[in-house]
Amino acid sequence: MIRLVALLLACALFAPAARAQTPIEVPGTPPLTGALWLPDGTARGPLVLLLHGAGGAFSDHAPLGQALAQAGIAAVAVTQEADRTAPNAFARMAARARDATRVLDHALAARPARIDAARIGVFGYSAGATAALLLVGGQVDPARWVALCADHPEERLCQSPFGRAALEAAAGLPPFGAADGRVRAALLAAPALGFLFAPDGLAGVPPRTRLRLWRAGDDTVLREPHHAEAIAPLLPGRPVPVVVPQAGHWVFMPPCDAERRVALPYLCADPPGLDRVAFLHDFAADAAAFFTAALAVRAP
Repeated sequence: MIRLVALLLACALFAPAARAQTPIEVPGTPPLTGALWLPDGTARGPLVLLLHGAGGAFSDHAPLGQALAQAGIAAVAVTQEADRTAPNAFARMAARARDATRVLDHALAARPARIDAARIGVFGYSAGATAALLLVGGQVDPARWVALCADHPEERLCQSPFGRAALEAAAGLPPFGAADGRVRAALLAAPALGFLFAPDGLAGVPPRTRLRLWRAGDDTVLREPHHAEAIAPLLPGRPVPVVVPQAGHWVFMPPCDAERRVALPYLCADPPGLDRVAFLHDFAADAAAFFTAALAVRAP
């Protein structure tokens, strides 16, 4: 019920400019369900993959999908089953990136007349942004989790059950990536686990890749400088993160209704003066402008 209410609220956020979403199911193991948003008309244009955060669902960024479609950019999102089945953080992020490639393959095969395979972007929030970095050519080094916890044992990523499982899995695990050369632009919101990318771990991101970073100014879930600030100077163009002042990690999630405020209050707290509906409207406009410019012409 909570998820349904969140979906209805998310779909209503940009109702005046919304484009209808089409349910999709991506076959394979596991099958993936989500939605595709297409602009009006019959023109062939760019596509952006939308990757949600840990434990989330495709509906979390439905308003963004609608806003992109309004701007002439197709969008596709699925619920990442790896969040529920993968045994540790590394298996999860690798599966997320592989699944994203499966979704892209499916969308291109299903709508070849509407989607230009040479104009592909990705949006990632939190854990979705980690997967997005793998897609654009980054490589994760599990040994860096061990190093972080040796230097900063107080970090919540070293104390939580999730973090302890990652520490155990990191032993002897080599660096890995999951690059998809079709992805040429990425917008990363509150990117997670940036410390896992060594300087040479981002050397594989093509220099032509267009990148934009956003982060929350008071993110207690992903404390800086270990995440967005860790990757910013290592990426092509050295993008400077756009900071949402005083906001928490969840500011990029849909606004909370009364039911969610009771059931999941930690998702709902915003600093005084921050209107999340207004912020997400402006954020979606920024995303549409970024991807419009980044994917304006076919790759050479």
